[in-house]
Amino acid sequence: MRLKAVHLLLCALLALLSASCGSYVESEGTTIDKLLTDSTTAEPSLNKIELRLWSFHQSREYDFWQWLAKEYEAEHENIKIKVEFVTSDDYFSRTRLLSSFASGQGPDIFFVSSATLERFVNANILFPLTESFTPAIKNDFYPSALESVTVGSDIYAVPIETELLGLFYNMELFRKRGIKPPSTWQEMKEAAKQLTTSRVSGLTLETFEGVYLNFSWLPFLWQTGSDLLTEDGKGSALSGGASQEMYTFFKDMVNQGLLNMRPSRPVTDIGIIANGETAMQVSGTWNIRTLETEFADQPIGVVPLPIPEGGSPVTIAGGWKLAANKQSEHAEEAAKFIMWALAGDPDIPLKWVNDVKFAYSPRKSVMEEGVDNYRKGLRAVFTDQIFGTEQEEPQLPEDINRIFSDSLQQLLFGDKSASQIQELADARINKYLEEVRK
Repeated sequence: MRLKAVHLLLCALLALLSASCGSYVESEGTTIDKLLTDSTTAEPSLNKIELRLWSFHQSREYDFWQWLAKEYEAEHENIKIKVEFVTSDDYFSRTRLLSSFASGQGPDIFFVSSATLERFVNANILFPLTESFTPAIKNDFYPSALESVTVGSDIYAVPIETELLGLFYNMELFRKRGIKPPSTWQEMKEAAKQLTTSRVSGLTLETFEGVYLNFSWLPFLWQTGSDLLTEDGKGSALSGGASQEMYTFFKDMVNQGLLNMRPSRPVTDIGIIANGETAMQVSGTWNIRTLETEFADQPIGVVPLPIPEGGSPVTIAGGWKLAANKQSEHAEEAAKFIMWALAGDPDIPLKWVNDVKFAYSPRKSVMEEGVDNYRKGLRAVFTDQIFGTEQEEPQLPEDINRIFSDSLQQLLFGDKSASQIQELADARINKYLEEVRK
């Protein structure tokens, strides 16, 4: 579902506005294994309830959660919030975070995505926040944002941002070769051919198997007019030439050596292109603030995701949500912190989406407060050219997510042809759906 209501409000706010006038940290650090070991020996703060918040964020984003913890502690003297860093490799893994809860040593507060929400609900890990969402709070969130955290009739997390994907490119490399920023798949491939060297990859797109893999690749599938499931959810939508077009095109890019198959750091990190490792990188709004600060001297531009011949402009809308661990003995206190931080004073989420990073807010009040920032520098490209073309990151059964992820791994690293990959994924989806109907 597209964020139509958000788009209309943003356009209106921008029209009104026009009328009126930390350093980079690599993904190294605490692993889940170490946190689980440490948690068995940690001494709780005397006479205080200690809540553990696990974050994969880095630099100023990690600092934000530490600052927020201290702000909450200042207002709630009986609470101690311990913010702990977990590597993104561990956090984005399909199993590592779940295993921490299975051991009974998971965090009290943690981040989920639309793709992982249902999995955690089914595992009875998420504490329902439904009763905390008063009519006034519900009305302040866009319907699509609430849908992204709702399973059945319950709300299980608070959305903190709406992130969109674009194609970042090295303007200096393009200028030297006289290449225009690509608007089509073919132009992207030709640019990658001309710009790939022994030290610079043509295109960086997620290859690591985790939650970010499907998020990065789904827009390219949607651009062909295809999808994973039919509109009624009863059948596979992968059959036919549309989806095969995506597998064929990117398999060819892999075969020609145009993709960055082993990036030096997580692909969510814009440092890959900013440090000269790649000519183009598929990434999101979350990196804009870093480009405005740490990499302000680097010639990086951004354009909408290129589309296939005859395709439609589409990006994906995602973003993290904050949730409470239902198994925690302090689940209610964890829920109170989440609601205080993200569903109360608009200044807190405004700081997150405008100062700490750049993203669109899932809350109407925050969007209204932050309108001045939407057309600054690279933000203007997202606001004017990308915003409004998004589809929401879908809530899909984990088996469906796994099938698509497996097909992408086969595309990237396997020896099957594009048609074989597509046909196998299509058959697996239909088989899964048949078993569900039994």
